[in-house]
Amino acid sequence: MLLCREWMGRQSNLPSVENYPERFLQFGEGNFMKGFVDWLIHQWNKSGQNQGRTVVVTPLAAGAQAIQKFKDQEGLYTVWLRGIQNGELVDTKEVVTSVSRAIDPYQDWNELLECARQPLLDTVFSNTTEAGLTYLEEPLTGGQCPTSFPGKLTAYLYERYQTFGGDSSMGLDIVPCELVDNNGDRLRELVLQYIADWRLPEQFAKWVEQSNFFYNTLVDSIITGFASMDKKVLAEEFPYVDSLGVVREPFYLWVIEGPARLSEKLNFPAAQLNVRYVPDATPYRLIKVKVLNGAHTSLAGLAYLAGLQTVKEVVTHPVLGTFVQRLMQYEILPTLPAHGIPALAAQEFANSVMERFSNPYLRHEITSLQLNGLSKIGVRVLPILHDSFVATGKIPPLLTMALAGLLLYYRNATAPNERWVIKDNIEQVQAVQAAWELEPSAGLDAAIQAILRLQRVWGQDLSKLPGLAKTLVNDVVQIRSAGVIHALSELMSVKA
Repeated sequence: MLLCREWMGRQSNLPSVENYPERFLQFGEGNFMKGFVDWLIHQWNKSGQNQGRTVVVTPLAAGAQAIQKFKDQEGLYTVWLRGIQNGELVDTKEVVTSVSRAIDPYQDWNELLECARQPLLDTVFSNTTEAGLTYLEEPLTGGQCPTSFPGKLTAYLYERYQTFGGDSSMGLDIVPCELVDNNGDRLRELVLQYIADWRLPEQFAKWVEQSNFFYNTLVDSIITGFASMDKKVLAEEFPYVDSLGVVREPFYLWVIEGPARLSEKLNFPAAQLNVRYVPDATPYRLIKVKVLNGAHTSLAGLAYLAGLQTVKEVVTHPVLGTFVQRLMQYEILPTLPAHGIPALAAQEFANSVMERFSNPYLRHEITSLQLNGLSKIGVRVLPILHDSFVATGKIPPLLTMALAGLLLYYRNATAPNERWVIKDNIEQVQAVQAAWELEPSAGLDAAIQAILRLQRVWGQDLSKLPGLAKTLVNDVVQIRSAGVIHALSELMSVKA
């Protein structure tokens, strides 16, 4: 039987929240938001400190299938917590009931705009990945859904502004979860840019700036979907079929730069939930994005080339596991003190990350790390490379080998008999692959130089970084001639 309200009705111990009002709008229907924000709201509801539900909206046309699954399961899904916490095994399953409905704005744009007309629905959450907080030049066409997430949010805010006549009390609290520096500030900038480009009223722009609040945040938890699990295991563990279920590690952290007013409104801490309101989230963000996300993205390309499928396989591999440890120890951690992060705190976090990566209960697919991979390289890898070069005057060898693996991923993914699926900005992917196509006629050096000069992909001309192109060429040659494992073994002087 599919997980649904009929099944829920048979379980007397499950909370009934169907009459709770819709208070939250969420752009993003993926595994992370299900296992993080929606789970937190569910726990908050259970505590008696909150009565509110979430309307989930897909930010992408490709999300239509996921929205249909939400509709089929009437907003219900499972969060399975699995892992070690404080030295003890955590293994708990729970049906989350905080989602009221799901909307595909490409099919039901008016249904989304109707949400803007609800006075109580005054908080917006989002996770559209790093690629979501970017500008896309597009027109505002009446009755049609804008393509970009910031464009959708701008149109949504304009509908609310018009509905309530610019009432200052009808502004929204907007809490993005994308792993982008100062994500709230960035989203506000994008909304104001669309307002200007679409020539919307100046009074609307003032209302957005004065009555709507965008918060910088940091989120941290590793979450995977049931789709990556053995179907036989799921059939043995659950009395229902759940196409939306997720598995999450016990650890989670949400840091929000917000005033007392927001902490009183979104009072997660009252329910003993690990949500922290702080004056500056920068230290939390830097250590998490550089150590955890930096390592994740760095290992992805090399893991693919080595034929590994999960993060656990990587960190338990004698060579790749050593690579990840040394990358953290010698090239990532040394860059953090310059940003005001104490060395001891950075080391403790790195140790915990290796333990989390080794979680035997999470099947964290390498494929999931490559979602919007080019933007992740820009946000997670290149800043570390830059910081390391500034600190030492040298190109960091392990990180550059990781970058070589990532670039080869985009080169090899279109080769015959390859099945790799690229989920990324199509124009940027095409630009990288077009640069690779120079290799047969102009040589590897020319191809690498062309890739590094792609400012529209990297936001900078990487060919100007002394020694980077030469090191990348050598790394690509080594990977191709000896294979990933032997290339890494030789680089680190470790036995394969």
